Amino acid sequence: MDDFVLPTSSGDTSAAGHARGRGRGRMNRAKPTTVRRPSAAAKPSGHPPPGDFIALGSKGQANESKTASTLLKPAPSGLPSERKRDAAAALSGSSALTGLTKRPKLSSTPPLSALGRLAEAAVAEKRAISPSIKEPSVVPIEVLPTVLLDEIEAAELEGNDDRIEGVLCGAVKQLKVTRAKPDSTLYLSLMYLAKIKPNIFATEGVIEALCSLLRRDASINFKAKGNSLVSVLACNLLMAAYEEDENWPEIFVKVYIEDSLGERVWVDSLHCRTFVDNIQTAFNTKMPPKSMLLQGEVGRSGGDLGAGSSPHPSLTEEEDSQSELLIAEEKLSPEQEGQLMPRYDDLAESVEEYVLDMLRDQLNRRQPIDNVSRNLLRLLTSTCGYKEVRLMTVQKLEMWLQNPKLTRPAQDLLMSVCMNCNTHGSEDMDVISHLIKIRLKPKVLLNHYMLCVRELLNAHKDNLGTTIKFVIFNELSNARNPNNMQILYTVLQHSSELAPKFLAMVFQDLLTNKDDYLRASRALLREIIKQTKHEINFQAFCLGLMQERKEPQYLDMEFKERFVVHITDVLAVSMMLGITAQVKEAGIAWDKGEKRNLEVLRSFQNQIAAIQRDAVWWLHTVVPSISKLAPKDYVHCLHKVLFTEQPETYYKWDNWPPESDRNFFLRLCSEVPILEDTLMRILVIGLSRELPLGPADAMELADHLVKRAAAVQADGEGPLGLCCGLCPGPLWVTVPCWPLFPHDCRSRRGAGASAMSASSRGNHVSAEPRAPVLSHKWAVPGWRGTQKCACVFGIRVVLAPFWVLPWNLHSFPA
Repeated sequence: MDDFVLPTSSGDTSAAGHARGRGRGRMNRAKPTTVRRPSAAAKPSGHPPPGDFIALGSKGQANESKTASTLLKPAPSGLPSERKRDAAAALSGSSALTGLTKRPKLSSTPPLSALGRLAEAAVAEKRAISPSIKEPSVVPIEVLPTVLLDEIEAAELEGNDDRIEGVLCGAVKQLKVTRAKPDSTLYLSLMYLAKIKPNIFATEGVIEALCSLLRRDASINFKAKGNSLVSVLACNLLMAAYEEDENWPEIFVKVYIEDSLGERVWVDSLHCRTFVDNIQTAFNTKMPPKSMLLQGEVGRSGGDLGAGSSPHPSLTEEEDSQSELLIAEEKLSPEQEGQLMPRYDDLAESVEEYVLDMLRDQLNRRQPIDNVSRNLLRLLTSTCGYKEVRLMTVQKLEMWLQNPKLTRPAQDLLMSVCMNCNTHGSEDMDVISHLIKIRLKPKVLLNHYMLCVRELLNAHKDNLGTTIKFVIFNELSNARNPNNMQILYTVLQHSSELAPKFLAMVFQDLLTNKDDYLRASRALLREIIKQTKHEINFQAFCLGLMQERKEPQYLDMEFKERFVVHITDVLAVSMMLGITAQVKEAGIAWDKGEKRNLEVLRSFQNQIAAIQRDAVWWLHTVVPSISKLAPKDYVHCLHKVLFTEQPETYYKWDNWPPESDRNFFLRLCSEVPILEDTLMRILVIGLSRELPLGPADAMELADHLVKRAAAVQADGEGPLGLCCGLCPGPLWVTVPCWPLFPHDCRSRRGAGASAMSASSRGNHVSAEPRAPVLSHKWAVPGWRGTQKCACVFGIRVVLAPFWVLPWNLHSFPA
């Protein structure tokens, strides 16, 4: 029994079975290959001898008999038929005639198709690379199926492990001979043994014998599917033998790849699912749910190597009903889940190297696209856990997807590539770059492509920013993809909060370029908003544009002043692009005195007010850290985001908005509420000595903004009305040389709430309450204390004579 050991590649740590315990050392050891080839010396060096002399090879060697047959072919054609018969009669008693009489059987085998030769070449190549795929090395001992159990039991009682192994190999040999119609007693006996004594199958000889059942028999016609019962039995016997082992032999992966490229007799069988799933753990591939796959070939015993099927990617009624069954069967039973675990952690590197070598050999072959095997695409789908496989595959995906004969397996392959793009390394970034260049026209393919893009975004958190960046750069390139806007629309729907932020970062990158990209950026942004149907969150996008960047390209930026001015322009364009058809219709109706779609108009006004608040914050805190702008440029930027600049500055770059809409768009964006934070920060900017806006200019700007906000009429009310009553109570507020100060009364509840805090208003605001300093006050009925209060769109405005107020800013309760 010492000659029958298990492979080192299995790495078995289990102590079950003394044969398995001793074995593991030599199964994958390199041995002389069983593929016999005629030596160079056997080839004829000259013309064949004339006359009746016929060169014959030794008996029992098929290859040499083939060589002999080739020597027979060039025989002189003028040989009389009588001499031929005499020669045949003279050789009838010779032993060499055996080889000649067997030759017609070999030649009677129908020639293989191109795909058949491809699969045979793959098998021969695998055997050359890995000599461990070979015929069983144990001498089989054939017994009758009816006495198989008795023979095994008797040999076990005698402790004769060699006989046990020989008898099992003999049983496998009988199964191989009767593959088309195996003996029921034989396979049922083997199943019973696997149930009660699984360890006896875990020897080198038995594993080699069982794996030989998993390989295609070359003597069978290639197109004949045959009976899959023997292969299914072999899978389940191996699963029973290695169920408890955490480390499986590498030979399982090799026979898996061989069958995956061949008939897929047992790889696609539901009865072998547990065994196949455990082998696939070697690839670390996240397989798409069966309900997402479009193959619709459920429960079939084997696949077809032909590239043809229905040219249309949609499912037939029969396939659709089968897919429903597949969804029900997709869930593993608790027993199957317990059997599924990583089996190739110790052999991960060697398995990966073998798989990559096989796939490179298949993909690098020069062959017409119609000769590409559908089963090759299915094998790639199951091995997409390797980043090299994803990179090799994605470069040919567009070609496969556009081939009607390969559409369905190519769709599954596309889904697998996207789902397993989860490392965000250099290879996966290249994969994303190739993915967004794929051009698809049919609607069915395009919808599936967008579904795959969603899975790509779910695979890794950094894929979102990378996808948006590559799409925008492709859109600005000469080889733009017509599907770019559809991809952006899908991305914005998938990540409505984060996608605008990453999109804004790409626009920042464009504006840092040495070349002036403002005109192109405006046009690109308009196209994005148009094609995505205003799905973008404008406030999140604008806030993303205003974020400070610490990358070297921003710190060492050459045109910092131009960058700030261009960001300001994009902010203004973004606010105007927020005018949808519904907002435009509501604004026209409001001008006519009609109160229709007021909620849409109010929502737009609040959106503009929030963006203006963020823009003033950006000019106050972020811009000074980027560059020290000239006073003229700084004031220009401040007025532009508040829509108090000259109208021509908003459309001078590309004449947008069009002339018919310019005044209307500018008015919609300017007649908006003014938020407390916006007004207070403008005043603080005016008080700052580091910023170029003077106090008088700040007062004038604040005066204009408050008057403009007050002029916007509320529903059924005049420009100013009494406070809504939600204010926390009488509040004294003094503003330097200014009689109007607003605060959002809806956001403040409870007595003693302060309109301002030192943390949010800067050093110019007192944190501690101080005594009142007003010398002249107005009394308003219904309020404790003396002050004047009005409410403009929820903004409480406190009025006081400006000539009596001090220059410092105070906040205190009455």
